[in-house]
Amino acid sequence: MTGSADVIAIDAHVHLHDEADAQRTLELALETFRRAAGRVDVAVCMLAERTGFNVFESLRTKLVGTAEAESIWLDGSRRLLVLAGRQIVSAEGLEILGLAALVPDRLEGRPAREIIADLLEIGALPVLPWGAGKWIGRRGRLVDRLIGETTGIFLGDNGGRPIFWPVRRFARGVRVVAGSDPLPVAGAWTAIGSFGSLLHGALPIDTPAAALRRCLRDPEIRLVRYGRLATPLRFAFDQARLRSGGRGSPG
Repeated sequence: MTGSADVIAIDAHVHLHDEADAQRTLELALETFRRAAGRVDVAVCMLAERTGFNVFESLRTKLVGTAEAESIWLDGSRRLLVLAGRQIVSAEGLEILGLAALVPDRLEGRPAREIIADLLEIGALPVLPWGAGKWIGRRGRLVDRLIGETTGIFLGDNGGRPIFWPVRRFARGVRVVAGSDPLPVAGAWTAIGSFGSLLHGALPIDTPAAALRRCLRDPEIRLVRYGRLATPLRFAFDQARLRSGGRGSPG
């Protein structure tokens, strides 16, 4: 997309748990973006792949490439953009996302400060994602220190957060990006695109990742959250399913 500003809907925490169905999942996600966010000119799925996963690389052979190694379009309409990225667990047990970049697996298990420094060096967006029970105690204190010591960090909200669970850190002046964070359970892929951030901007066809990184880092560009937080019943149901296991993908 070029020219005047478009409405860009961003799901900044996407897991594609099944490589075989990844393309079909993305096709279905485009309609979810539209239902949840209203008018959408460009939808963006920012992948956060876990160690051992590389669905993005397999998709590069099937989808529409760009001049960037870290971005691909779903098809020729260029209405859905897929960006590479990784979910990394630090030595302290803190989850960190490295988004909109090709992030090496070698960062897994290193101290959080080193991971964030490396992500910033390669141009990735470092995000500390909220998770049930993951920002309390020792890890919570580490999050506070990282926010206070490092510039360029984002916080991450997700649609699995229940409406009764406020997060005081989201009001600390740090940029917050939102995403669906689909769980590795049956049917969770349908959440992709249902929760995220809206902004107005322009994404060049050949260098959309670079343009989006600039937009997200620009404090003058407003990020507006869209989608609904989880009800108490849905939150309890999701947590129970997560603990009991179960995987699923589109049929």
